[in-house]
Amino acid sequence: MYKDYKNGTATFVIPHWRTDNDLSRKHLDETIQGIMNQTDDNWNIVLVDDDSPCKEAKDYLETIKALNPEKIHVIYCEENKGPGHARNCGVEYAYKNGSPIVLFNDADDISNPKRLENVRKKFIENKDVNVVYSTFKVIDENSNLVEESKLSPAIYETLEGHTRDIVQGENAWIAIATDKNYTNLTSATAVRTDLAYMEPFPLVKASEDANTWLRYAAHKGQFIYDATIPSLYRIPQNTECSTRARLNNFYEVKANVDSDGFFKAMEIALENNNIDYSQCDSLKVKFYVKLAESLLNGKQKELAQRQIDKAMLISRDETSELLGQKEELKVLC
Repeated sequence: MYKDYKNGTATFVIPHWRTDNDLSRKHLDETIQGIMNQTDDNWNIVLVDDDSPCKEAKDYLETIKALNPEKIHVIYCEENKGPGHARNCGVEYAYKNGSPIVLFNDADDISNPKRLENVRKKFIENKDVNVVYSTFKVIDENSNLVEESKLSPAIYETLEGHTRDIVQGENAWIAIATDKNYTNLTSATAVRTDLAYMEPFPLVKASEDANTWLRYAAHKGQFIYDATIPSLYRIPQNTECSTRARLNNFYEVKANVDSDGFFKAMEIALENNNIDYSQCDSLKVKFYVKLAESLLNGKQKELAQRQIDKAMLISRDETSELLGQKEELKVLC
């Protein structure tokens, strides 16, 4: 695929699934307006409805399309398969239409006005770039900024990772898997279209983005961070995360999907000679310990212990050493 980063039309891919109409309409309007406000206007939008149960919400997508029919496109899935599948449909559309860059944007998040302008510059300036991501600010259901003290430990950890030891460069998957766990918000992530087409999102309904970032980062090429274009990430307050609410076994799924992404990333890195086999056992231990830490933050002690048990089977000495370095993990053996 020829990549004309300078003149090619970038594609914003927006998965859509809603059970209500009024609130989702307001949020979607703000999301679309955020793209229309881009300082670089060489874009199109692909809205992919994941078989929403609300007919009014589906019908409203035609109203959105009518705002600019040449630049806004709608795809309707006949079956609900999750946001990963919806994004894959959008990526396929971008790939087949020669779009060099995909910018992911969830249907209730808002892109910085200079997001595309800055992302395009990064791709033009560095031919080895695979992914450009930024930080984000958290907003509530009314688009008000959420105070730092009200953020969940997982969100706070991600944002803190944008201030120290920032994940960038080659082999970024190693830092993501063994130190950060999660670093780039979906609505703040842009990727080469051909890479996104090559590495589709898994058809699961939890942690599908984390799995995909690991595989992106294992390919030859670079992750680039831009702190100047923060997206607005919407987290309604006093309600449970919608994904976790729909999945009773959310953390079990997360552990399995994250592990799948890690091992596939390792395979890609080995095939590309980005790492050698002598590094694998140590990376596995570090991954399991970091995953255990994240699960423990989610109050999943039994599931966290299972990850430590896996690490112990690989190297008891290295696992014990890592556990000794983290006070919060000392409740695990």
